Amino acid sequence: MPLPELPPLTLSDLVALPAEGLVVATVNNRLARRLAGELARRLAPGNTVAVLPDVLPLSAWLEAQLETAAFLPDESLPAQRLDDFAARLVWTDVIRAAEAERPLLDERRLAALAQEADALAGEWRLRLEQPDTTEETERFLHWRRAYRKQLRKLDADDAPQRAEQVLALIDAGKLALPQRLVLAGFRDTSPRQDELIAALQRQGVALAWLDDLPPDDFLPQPQRHLAADLQTEWRDAAAWAAERLAAAPTGRFAILAPQLEGAAPFARRVLLHALGDVAQFNVSVARPLAEWPVARAALAWLAVLAARAPYRPADLGAALLAGHCVGDVAEAGERARLDARWRLRGVLSLSQSDWLRELFSCPRLSNAWGAAQAALGGRAVRCDTWAQRFAAALTALGFPGDRGLDSAAYQVIDAFSALLARFAALAAPAGTLDAAAAVQLLARLAQDTPFQPERAQSARLDVLGLLEAEGGRWDGIWLLGLSDDVLPAPARPNPLLPLSALKQAGAPRATPERELDYARALFAALVQCAPTVIVSHAERDGERELRPSPLIASLPEADWRPMPATAAPAIALALLDDPAGPPLSERDHVAGGTQILEAQAKNPLWAFVRYRLGAQQLPAHAEQIAAPVRGRFLHCAMELAWRDLADQAGLLAARDGGDLEERIVQAVTQAAAQTLGELPSAIRTLEAERAVRVLADWLALEATRAPFAIAELEAPHNWRHGPLSLKLRLDRLDTLADGGQVIVDYKTGNALDTSGWARERPINLQLPLYAAVLGQSVDGLLLARLNAREVAAKGLAAADIGVPGVHTPDQLNDNDPLAGMGWSDILARWRGAIESLADEFAAGRAPNVTLVPADLDYCDVLPFLRVALDREDDA
Repeated sequence: MPLPELPPLTLSDLVALPAEGLVVATVNNRLARRLAGELARRLAPGNTVAVLPDVLPLSAWLEAQLETAAFLPDESLPAQRLDDFAARLVWTDVIRAAEAERPLLDERRLAALAQEADALAGEWRLRLEQPDTTEETERFLHWRRAYRKQLRKLDADDAPQRAEQVLALIDAGKLALPQRLVLAGFRDTSPRQDELIAALQRQGVALAWLDDLPPDDFLPQPQRHLAADLQTEWRDAAAWAAERLAAAPTGRFAILAPQLEGAAPFARRVLLHALGDVAQFNVSVARPLAEWPVARAALAWLAVLAARAPYRPADLGAALLAGHCVGDVAEAGERARLDARWRLRGVLSLSQSDWLRELFSCPRLSNAWGAAQAALGGRAVRCDTWAQRFAAALTALGFPGDRGLDSAAYQVIDAFSALLARFAALAAPAGTLDAAAAVQLLARLAQDTPFQPERAQSARLDVLGLLEAEGGRWDGIWLLGLSDDVLPAPARPNPLLPLSALKQAGAPRATPERELDYARALFAALVQCAPTVIVSHAERDGERELRPSPLIASLPEADWRPMPATAAPAIALALLDDPAGPPLSERDHVAGGTQILEAQAKNPLWAFVRYRLGAQQLPAHAEQIAAPVRGRFLHCAMELAWRDLADQAGLLAARDGGDLEERIVQAVTQAAAQTLGELPSAIRTLEAERAVRVLADWLALEATRAPFAIAELEAPHNWRHGPLSLKLRLDRLDTLADGGQVIVDYKTGNALDTSGWARERPINLQLPLYAAVLGQSVDGLLLARLNAREVAAKGLAAADIGVPGVHTPDQLNDNDPLAGMGWSDILARWRGAIESLADEFAAGRAPNVTLVPADLDYCDVLPFLRVALDREDDA
């Protein structure tokens, strides 16, 4: 709405007025800080003493007025003052209760929309009782009645109601008001603000608008800059800022971006590259308090202290790695080892005794744990009591630790203390909570609370959003990202309110016309922030073509151009391509399994990093039974079953005698006791039931084979080649009726793959290596898939062994390099390839070469191979 008619005042006029009885109410905090600084500079030059008027945002002034009303003898104000987060809790409870018969997908999102609708309806005096009211509006009105009833029950109010209370108190003449109120930075006013202005005038307050426009000779001429894409636009803005900062050693500049939050990480990287010093710029983007390391550590520790056994290793690991506890530095390594051990072992949960036993390796933390847990113990209580318990528990745990903290960390600790105070104020709306629910609510509050450390005093370049920049003053600004889908922004009317009422009131975000008017006013205000203004937009965002905002389309082209890259004089470069590490000597000894040669075949650098340097990427915490754990279990069950059955004849006899199933169950039960002891009992039961079905299906397939006997079960073998020593364990070795031998290897995954056997550098070479170790007596290799979805076999044999999926060389596809080869020739080919890979590894050969990208799907040293960077370069 247009601004009410009030007399204008300049800053010079403001300086001339007496400070007593004068209040300057601004539209936002940034403008309040700037005006206060400017008044101080003019009233107290040279650090002299002067009395300043109150300069604060209008919302803060109204809250202060309501504070004074609490001392009025004849006024009865609500006992609880809810902030936006607390009010949203009440909205959520009310909507959940009202919609109990038709559960909603996202109650919190709907509560936020209802809260916004209620604020809009009050601020803009929307008429909601009209013929074109929608069903959504009817539901909202029903919720609002229930919401206000709940506020009365809680003896509480929220921000919209407090605004109405202040307005009523001013109109009734019950508040001590200033003699003069100057409003600064307002481009339009809402109906409620108009009523406030009228009420103040009726009470004799002299009101005026602050005419904060630059002097008459301040005539910015915005110029338009076109960039090829969004990344180039940021680089150009950073280059411009670097030039201006260098040319004006005392100047202050700004880069303004409408969508800064999403671009902030890239912006910091580009600015650091252009300016060379992070202290020269300040990116004004607040992250949720929960994401700052110190606060994240506090929340992680509270979560595990409040949890009940069995504990999730992921939760315990998050707290251990976050630190900021007793023994923060001294026991950091052991805390990390605990987390790594759970990841590598695929631990699903830890009992109370397991956790305390593991914690003995961190004696200082172990000693503090009991006191911290006791501080958080007790029955369910309200948030004010929980806030005290949280503080006591963290103190007992040694928070924030003994490491050195920088300025930002100290500010985060202060912010977290303030967060606990806000949390205590949720006592009425949140009600009684148990420990876990209280911690979850605190985490939500921390996620909802933005935090940004104080601006570095040395920073002369501000990077901030458009709204934050309004009212600022700089020597030059660059407005980027001004495409036609950003300014004006698309209309987004609140779906709970009728569009006709929003449009009639001229409410924000209601219509394209309203957004266009808003964008024009905002742009006009921003270009007054500096004498030099460059506006820019990109031509493309990926594959999407962009057009300039209509507000800048007709502006003249900017004189500024990025400096061309200076061609440095050519320097003779010495190129050293050294794909080899130090070879193993005769005295060296490297032991391991077939994974060493597997990695050497897929990518030699992988093998070097993993098995020579000992580096390994940690797996994620197990959310279900880990594949290696299930593999060990099924291997053990198969071994026990065959030790009992002895051979195929024993299998057939057990089947025909009717006790095969019982013997399978016995083997599975014994294997579960040996290998699944760390799993919860429910998971062990499910895995055992699954294993019984898998073993029964596989043994049914084996019963149809040509006769065989078991020669070895889980037999260890060693293969030595130079300094490389591999420990092998054959799952099973069968002897056929003609004396030939077949190696059987169990696989518990979803697929069997023998295609890698035919490569020049063979992969999946466990069975080919076994064949090379055992020599000419091996007549077949059989992969057995033990999976609940399907049991199957795949492999290669000198002659038909009667198992579907196991082929002879003559049965292979003509495109297979092994097709038609003699069996002894295949074995010799594998032996030569395997020895060659072993020689490579021993020689230290480690080029970063991968023939098939899929070979790295399960690579555990990917950061060393820099595959992600190569893919980015290709893109």
